Amino acid sequence: MKFIPYAKPSLINVDKKHLIKAFDSTWISGGFYVDSFEKNFAKFLNCNKALSVNNGTSAIDLVYQSLSLKPGDEIIFPGYGYMAASNLALKYGYKPKFVDVDPDSLCIDVEKIEKQITKKTKLLVVINTYGNICDFKEIFKISKKHNLNILEDAAESLGSTLNNKQAGTFGDFGTFSFQATKSVTTGEGGMITTKKPQSHFKKLSMIRNHGVDKKRYFHILPGSNFRLTNLQAAIGYSQLKRINFFKNERKKVFKLYQNYLKDCKDISLQKFSNKVNPMIWTLCVTLSSKKKLNRDNLIKKLLKRKIETRNGFYSPNQLKIYKNFKSKEIKISDTISKNIICLPIYPGLKENEIRHISKNLIELIN
Repeated sequence: MKFIPYAKPSLINVDKKHLIKAFDSTWISGGFYVDSFEKNFAKFLNCNKALSVNNGTSAIDLVYQSLSLKPGDEIIFPGYGYMAASNLALKYGYKPKFVDVDPDSLCIDVEKIEKQITKKTKLLVVINTYGNICDFKEIFKISKKHNLNILEDAAESLGSTLNNKQAGTFGDFGTFSFQATKSVTTGEGGMITTKKPQSHFKKLSMIRNHGVDKKRYFHILPGSNFRLTNLQAAIGYSQLKRINFFKNERKKVFKLYQNYLKDCKDISLQKFSNKVNPMIWTLCVTLSSKKKLNRDNLIKKLLKRKIETRNGFYSPNQLKIYKNFKSKEIKISDTISKNIICLPIYPGLKENEIRHISKNLIELIN
């Protein structure tokens, strides 16, 4: 069996044609593809507008800046998930408060959120981990009760739906990533959506572009340069047209894994509500903590068998940069972060490869 990578971007000739078209236009910064990608993205999500940025972290950064948060303000985050949003909170002097996650969905445990809310809490950040979608019905109740904005980090869930509504359109803000491993990729890149009034969208747009609106070089507010290039947008424009294909392919791979791993009692797969139709971003396997398997050694042994896998995210309690914000309330996050292994999943992954991966994983576990 040849080497099986953890992830593989789905790039075809039509993507290359659009990239060359953008290149030949000489509009390699802004241009047709940036505008069209934003419009088509908003149309796909069925929202008013979308704003492209150079990566998903910049999208979160823009939201923070637009809300004029101050050092000492508290922001709530899930205890398990990619740490981009909480890392930015540290950078700006905000205070992160961590809430444990549900062990099945791997999304924030809504029943534990209110315990972490204080008078200093200004924002609730929820992450749609691995393509799942959070329980927004309860999250809305909490945000309304405490007058909190919701930032929905949908970097891993583009194309997922909850009750037929697209991920990234539930929160006051939705942020997306098009990094190389994502279902739709531009190499690096991101997008923002918001339910806020047009004036707030305009503020986001100005911050993205040096604080400038229409009058060239005239800075209205201190901003950043978070723009997506026309070259990247050309790839995204092309890829977005195939998003339903990507979703169907990933679901097929997930179902095959389910079949081949169903009899292994020492692992569990991420669970999705019947209300969620997911774009599976990562094939996440949680090893039984009772068996005390060494996850990192397992990853090394699989790699020796030419199967590339990855560990899950680290909980903040395992990271030195969060030493001042350690929490006893995220025990599930601590446990699963030591026991999650992510298997290869991408369109084009063949059944014999999935069978090979599953067989080797079970063999090494036993």
